[in-house]
Amino acid sequence: MPDGFDILRDFSDPLLIDALRSELWSESRELLTRLRRRTMANRTALEQQANEFNKAYEEAARGRLDANGLVQLACTVLEAEKGAAEQLHPWMRALRERLTPQSESAQEAQRCLHELHEVAVAWLATYQTLRERLLKLASERRGDPGKILRARPIAGDVDHAELSREFMARFPKVRAALAK
Repeated sequence: MPDGFDILRDFSDPLLIDALRSELWSESRELLTRLRRRTMANRTALEQQANEFNKAYEEAARGRLDANGLVQLACTVLEAEKGAAEQLHPWMRALRERLTPQSESAQEAQRCLHELHEVAVAWLATYQTLRERLLKLASERRGDPGKILRARPIAGDVDHAELSREFMARFPKVRAALAK
């Protein structure tokens, strides 16, 4: 599975978060430049993450994992998603705090902030999408639960008395209930 499960790339920028919390954030040309760079870098990272997750799914689909193995893999993805969410939520909170109507000069910064927030949301959605696809694949590999299985007839003579004794020995609670 991809390393993206364990490592969230340089997605959020602590210095940028601190700058966003300052009062003069919308007036800074340097901050706007950093926002543009961060937006492009995060878009690229999101595309790479989505590609890696698609490859991981294809590998799991081609692999020999049974339904239980796929469910375990989906649980691993869920744990990675929780870790990514812990790292992204402060970043997303800082972005949301600044997504308020500002002066005309801050419109471009607002667009960058909005896009950065959308990318962060989409980043977390890649985990959820992979998890859902793995669970669906696991469900398909389990087979159709509504499918009716048919028993084949036994060839030869059946000792019904012996069969009844064996059945009663295996299920003592049933035997007790029948005795009442």
